[in-house]
Amino acid sequence: MTQAGITDTRGLALTAPDSAAVERFDATVNDIYYYRPGAPDRLDELVEEFPDFVLAQVFKGYSIVSEDTFDTPPQAIPYLRRAEALPANLRERLHQEALRAWIAGDFSARDTTWEQILTRWPLDLLAIHQYSGTLFWSGDKRRQAEMTAGIASHWNSGIAGYGHFNSAHAFAMEETGQYAVAERYAREALVLEPQDLWALHALAHVLEMQGRVEEGVELLEDAARFLDDYNLFRGHLWWHLSLFKLVQGRFDEALELFDREIFPQASSFYLDIQNGASLLARLEFQGIDVGPERWERLAQASLESSTQNTVWFTAMHQVMALARSGRISAVQSTLDYLRSAGAASGQAALAHDLSRAASAFYRDRPRQALEQMLAIRSRRGELGASHAQQDLYEQILITAALQIDDWPRVRQLLKARRVTRVWDEASWRDFESRTRHIDAIHDAAAVRAELRWDTN
Repeated sequence: MTQAGITDTRGLALTAPDSAAVERFDATVNDIYYYRPGAPDRLDELVEEFPDFVLAQVFKGYSIVSEDTFDTPPQAIPYLRRAEALPANLRERLHQEALRAWIAGDFSARDTTWEQILTRWPLDLLAIHQYSGTLFWSGDKRRQAEMTAGIASHWNSGIAGYGHFNSAHAFAMEETGQYAVAERYAREALVLEPQDLWALHALAHVLEMQGRVEEGVELLEDAARFLDDYNLFRGHLWWHLSLFKLVQGRFDEALELFDREIFPQASSFYLDIQNGASLLARLEFQGIDVGPERWERLAQASLESSTQNTVWFTAMHQVMALARSGRISAVQSTLDYLRSAGAASGQAALAHDLSRAASAFYRDRPRQALEQMLAIRSRRGELGASHAQQDLYEQILITAALQIDDWPRVRQLLKARRVTRVWDEASWRDFESRTRHIDAIHDAAAVRAELRWDTN
């Protein structure tokens, strides 16, 4: 039997069986934020042991839909129905409304509902987690920053979960170019929990965007001692380390990270595929022979997921792996799936167009790839992902232009790519100096150096 008047560790009212159930709920939220292995199992145990805990049912529904495959939303319906049948307060009813909209594919209503929750209850960590994650994959960086900035005044070090808010705010600030603010919040989160992977991630992004390569290597090589204690998100931190090593020209070490940590075996987890395909492509753009077997692993994983995936940023990476391994029929099946999904989803339609361009690129049609990617260049951010991840688009564009000896376009694209690294007067002066250097580029080796952010 549920009880009203129980609160979580932040003082938010919950309709729950007892305080022990709430303690388990709070611990599970912490586990999810910290990417601890076994968190989904512990959520299942919470729901099974306390079936009349309304927000636990919603939380389970969120976790199912968050898997982001075509067939998962209907699987969350039973948990929504159980939650709807239970007594609930207004905040809990709004969480049900958000889940209902998500299952129905009404993302605008879902996001509006989470905004409503955070306007009234800015300490709701479950809403923060779900909303920031979906905003990331919708590409709305400004809205993500507005969300965390709008609730920042309600948080302080005396509130449980302050580190979780700090890491979310740090990443939102980094993606909008507020690097000093982002670094301060990320480091404060790491003081509270030195193994906070999202705070490490936010700080790695700051260092990446500011070209602080040695600091990035030091940060992530130090984290290497504990990364394997966490869930699959750890692979993305290894990916960031590989990018820093690539900038340094340590290509063998980047490949070793691919084999050992980033994609050691076929994995259909969308972030693993993104990490793996992106790294292999970047290495090949540097003239490195990565071998067919690595692309084959990615292709095997993509065969399992390319016609089910709904994290649309992943689609181009899957097509890259399939095309690179010669699976043309699988490429076409993926494009057909994206075209069909695109009838109801602008993101899927955009993913189709990007994937078609990637297919052309990997089938030795660079002019076609260049034209197709240029046609949608201003819209690519709508698929979400970070600036660092989106840089793959620019590298494909530049490489395609290089392959057809379109040197004016190569230079223009190299300059445009550098704009993402301007954040203050000093970085603008560096940009001006660098663009004059780019104007003199006339060989492939110099282009490759630029692609790895070489500053010599």
